[in-house]
Amino acid sequence: MRTSLKKQYAEALVDSGLVDSLPELLALDPLPCRFSEGEHICRRGEKADRLWVIVSGSIAIRDDARTLYVRGHPEIIGELNILGGKGIRRYDLVANESMVELLTIRKEAIADHPRADILWRNIARIVALKLTAATAQTSSLLEQIQDDAHILRAYTNKYALSRRLGSGSRFLTDHRVEDAVVWFSDIVNFTRSVMELPPVHTADLVQRFFNAQAEAIECHRGYIDKFMGDGLMAFWILPAAGRENCAEACEEALAAAEEAVRSVSLIHVDTKPLELRVGLHTGCILSGDFGSTHRHQFTLIGAAVNKAAQLEQIHEDQITDGGGKPGPVRISSEFRDALPGPTQQRYIRRNRAMTRKLGKLKFYTTAPTAPG
Repeated sequence: MRTSLKKQYAEALVDSGLVDSLPELLALDPLPCRFSEGEHICRRGEKADRLWVIVSGSIAIRDDARTLYVRGHPEIIGELNILGGKGIRRYDLVANESMVELLTIRKEAIADHPRADILWRNIARIVALKLTAATAQTSSLLEQIQDDAHILRAYTNKYALSRRLGSGSRFLTDHRVEDAVVWFSDIVNFTRSVMELPPVHTADLVQRFFNAQAEAIECHRGYIDKFMGDGLMAFWILPAAGRENCAEACEEALAAAEEAVRSVSLIHVDTKPLELRVGLHTGCILSGDFGSTHRHQFTLIGAAVNKAAQLEQIHEDQITDGGGKPGPVRISSEFRDALPGPTQQRYIRRNRAMTRKLGKLKFYTTAPTAPG
């Protein structure tokens, strides 16, 4: 056994907490050792017959290629495994810097020490402190995960989120050809209505009419795709087979539209109620992540999306057949055909309009809602 111990080694032992209440350090027979970056101090599955005190540098605790923790001076590593009954290493310990210096302390030296009881107590206390710190860290991470999940739900609808999670965080959501009901809505003459309002009042109005629509859409099992100025895009994914199920989804979308129109009409600018237009169409779409390499979002694209947008935007001066001002909810022929017979009878007013992008467009509507 050595008769002296270098100052930095003695300080490392004291700072680690291992030798608290022990006047004699040399009885532990600490052995200095050095490792270069990437070298293994020990590997998973090896016998746990010693622990190490970090004098300088840092050690990575790894599960295969994944680093779980990084420990540095003056911490102890490997102490938990020598307390375990099986005494087998559960993780790899790898030098994490270009030069790492450790003190090796054998389990036999601890067990044979005259005050082994103090040493084991100190080791148990060190383990307890690490567990307490790990518990606090885990609690903090769980809070962060909950906050992140809340933010993610605020910016991503449930359907897109399920698709994204299915693809894995490192990959774009896959692209699928699906049948869907597509919703586009907009507030009539909103910009003109709020031109002289204070910004805070305008922001409150926007929040209120989006809330009115969002509640109706989500209550009727739809998904909000995006908010666009004072406009909104939403969708319902239709089942792959079964006309009854398709009819149910279309009825949900129509009920949401009618409910949203009523709710928005209760919001006033001065004494004038807001008016909502909704276009509904069902057809084949392509869904998935679209955008640039570094910035993208989940959405739907395709002719069905464009048609729903054009339905919403139809104005009275575009009507070529049917006459009169179109009602607030405009549905395509395809959407109406998917509805049950009794619901179809509420939308018997057929119109044709000359649209800017799609030319002549046939649609069905009801009489305009009276202001209220």
